[in-house]
Amino acid sequence: MPRKQPDRRVGRTRRRLKEALLELIQERSYDAITIEDITARADVGRSTFYSHFDSKEDLLFAGFDHWLLSLAESVPPAQGIAHLGGGRVHLHFSLPFLHHVRSQKRFFEAIIVGTSDVRIRRKTTALLVHTVQRELARGASVPRSGAAGSGRAGAEAELVRDAQAHGVVGAFLGLVAWWLDAGGQLDAEAIDRVFQDMVRGTVSV
Repeated sequence: MPRKQPDRRVGRTRRRLKEALLELIQERSYDAITIEDITARADVGRSTFYSHFDSKEDLLFAGFDHWLLSLAESVPPAQGIAHLGGGRVHLHFSLPFLHHVRSQKRFFEAIIVGTSDVRIRRKTTALLVHTVQRELARGASVPRSGAAGSGRAGAEAELVRDAQAHGVVGAFLGLVAWWLDAGGQLDAEAIDRVFQDMVRGTVSV
């Protein structure tokens, strides 16, 4: 049997809805935008929206999670982490992320500084934490000192690594929020250097 081709209409509808949301974000705060606003701008029915997305948040993050993971996966494992003095690390996801922030400023304002929705903040944090953990895992070519493989010590080591990833992401999001508020007066490379200095004081392998 011939392979079934994806329905192009589905892709077009999803793109129209995403473009409508991004256009609306240019005009008002994310929290003020409703599903009705989005469907009216995209000229589709409410039922059509829900046949593609579960919620406004689902639409907002469509494709974002895959893009973030691609940042962690794009560097070969041997180069995924630059091992520095004392086993400290350099994370590679941040610079392309910062360049994307500059090119999609309103989108990132919506998910980082422009919303009071706790679900958006948690989703953004969770995606970035997963990205950091994946990058650390890809580059962990040497054993972590003191990280037992099983038992209580192993569980504690896993919690420490999780805490480190959350600490790194919290610092990164705070830095990006400041950068957006400051109008991007520093370039992405300068912000990344600040971030890497913070990482070196937080994470070791």
